[in-house]
Amino acid sequence: MMVVDCHAFAGKGRTWADPERDVDYSIELLFERGAEADIEQHCIMPARNDSYSEANKHIAGVCQRHVGRLIGFAAHSPYREAGRLRQMLVEEVRSMGLRAVRSDGHPTRELLDAALELNIPVIYYPSGRWQELGAFYHMPASAYPNVNFILPHLGQYHSSRWPPHLEAIDLAKRYQNVFVDTAGIGSLKYLEMAVRELPAEKILFGTCGPEHDPRVEKEALRLLKLTGDQYAKVAGGNVLRLLGLEQRRQG
Repeated sequence: MMVVDCHAFAGKGRTWADPERDVDYSIELLFERGAEADIEQHCIMPARNDSYSEANKHIAGVCQRHVGRLIGFAAHSPYREAGRLRQMLVEEVRSMGLRAVRSDGHPTRELLDAALELNIPVIYYPSGRWQELGAFYHMPASAYPNVNFILPHLGQYHSSRWPPHLEAIDLAKRYQNVFVDTAGIGSLKYLEMAVRELPAEKILFGTCGPEHDPRVEKEALRLLKLTGDQYAKVAGGNVLRLLGLEQRRQG
């Protein structure tokens, strides 16, 4: 059973979640703590930046230096980088090997059209807009049924409010193309609820490492007491399938 962290960070920038602060995420720390947690691969994305071209190149370079241990995700602002998204994503995916895109802001048609063309998932977390989580997700999920969306933190970072967790579970039930990850959730009971309410295929293991400690996040996964088949899917099989890497791993 391969364990793949679907949500980790590398490089300089600012935190994605409030309170905002400057960060420089250490890949060495991620590897050290990930190894202690028996995590075999990490999907890494940039910290938040004003412009993502150089940040994405950094992610691609780190992945090239650690083949087999890292999978790279791009990040982009649909608004600050409007008009250039397709061109940048085509290069980042087809030439640099990045496998998904995180949307810094509500995804636009430009970003979603590019994701559809490139067959890559979109990671989107409506930070600070918890009251409208459903509204922010219903339109893109229904308008782009062939684009897979990953909703981080089961809808609410640190479980600071409980309604978004319920909304995230409902979204994953309602839409075949909406998935949730387990990273950075503050209360185990909401993960237990997700496991009861959702098929295992809808849940992806993530850590937010090294912002969060991967050892702690992995322990939360163990405490869910998944069956062998469920564990294999949540711990790594689901994200590899969404990224088109499942067959490569099996081969």
